[in-house]
Amino acid sequence: MNSYGTDYKNAGRNVAALKAIENVDSDGDGYTNKEEIDALSYPGDATDDPTKVPAPRITYTLPELEALAQHKQFLLMNTSRSGDFYAEYEGVTLLDLLNDAGMAENTTTVTVFAPDGYFYTYEMLPGGTYYYIDGTYPAAQFYYDVQADSAYGGWCDYSAPSCLGRNNGDMITVAGGLRLIFAYKRDGAYLEDGYLDKENRLQGEGPFRSVPPQMIPDPPDQLSTASNQDVIWPYDNDADHNAGFSARTVVAIRIEPLSEGTTDFNWYEGGWDYVDNKQVIIYGNIVNGNVSGTVVNKGTNQPIGGVKITSDKGDYVDLTDSNGNFSIKGLKVGTYTLTASCLNYQPASIEVTITQGETQTVSIALTSLWNNVINVYNLYATAEATWQDVMNCYAAYAAQ
Repeated sequence: MNSYGTDYKNAGRNVAALKAIENVDSDGDGYTNKEEIDALSYPGDATDDPTKVPAPRITYTLPELEALAQHKQFLLMNTSRSGDFYAEYEGVTLLDLLNDAGMAENTTTVTVFAPDGYFYTYEMLPGGTYYYIDGTYPAAQFYYDVQADSAYGGWCDYSAPSCLGRNNGDMITVAGGLRLIFAYKRDGAYLEDGYLDKENRLQGEGPFRSVPPQMIPDPPDQLSTASNQDVIWPYDNDADHNAGFSARTVVAIRIEPLSEGTTDFNWYEGGWDYVDNKQVIIYGNIVNGNVSGTVVNKGTNQPIGGVKITSDKGDYVDLTDSNGNFSIKGLKVGTYTLTASCLNYQPASIEVTITQGETQTVSIALTSLWNNVINVYNLYATAEATWQDVMNCYAAYAAQ
């Protein structure tokens, strides 16, 4: 538990406890729990407070990932307790994905998150104690022994089609070398979406999985829980059990360090929605800019509140306030098409180019669909439109 959770527990862990600790500064950042909650910041995180804004972010869909340069590799997934297996994973190298997302040059580490709470941190460069993003991994050989084959009572699964034709001792050849990849396919099939079973354990591995190769190529060793260790490859506590550091069902990737004045982007509320929608959000140390603007009625030039502003990529969204104003912060640098849509108005789009550290200002004018009905009716009155034109225009208005 964090400090806020501890205070809540000690105060009785009930509705009254929330009231009892609202004026307490649980995380010691100078703001009371109530002030933080009112500002939608975290009362149990000393690095987050009402003065900070969510870190820049961008969301990728599965088709957008498939449009990036692809990487495919066959490798051993070595576990400690759940059974080893060989497989061919396909996706994009994590380095290419981060670069496409606008990762800043001073990035040090990257943390991947699953919606069940699991996370793992990778380093940028080799040479440390963690699996690394920028670099190739040592070439490995294919290990096979009938004693290890799960088809004959062993502990390693060799059933993948990518295992066919390989013999013990063969070197594994991978175009471009073994890399830490962000995968969405395994042996040609899309990864099964992750879900929680009745015991609250994560099952499945998709739609996305981070897959690090072994830093020290080892054979598939016996399960740590197996009573029989008198086998060709007994369990080795010091072996490279890379599968345990391969995060399944990744929904968020944080690029570190977070820029000054920013805090974690709150992806938690929509964690499982990312799984259902086959999306991943990347946030943190990203080169970014902002956009703000106003939406008005084209006929009256009056501001329109409640207009939804969406982007053609990145999954950026905002609503205009009562004065017709909107603001989207932390967009990856690049060119976007913003679309404004609202009940009873015809949608309109505008192109905007986001530059580093700058705020672009735009104005969007929406045409009232009711005005369209009136205009078409006037054309009908002068015989320049048919009654069917009027009815079609009205039907479009009513459909809104």
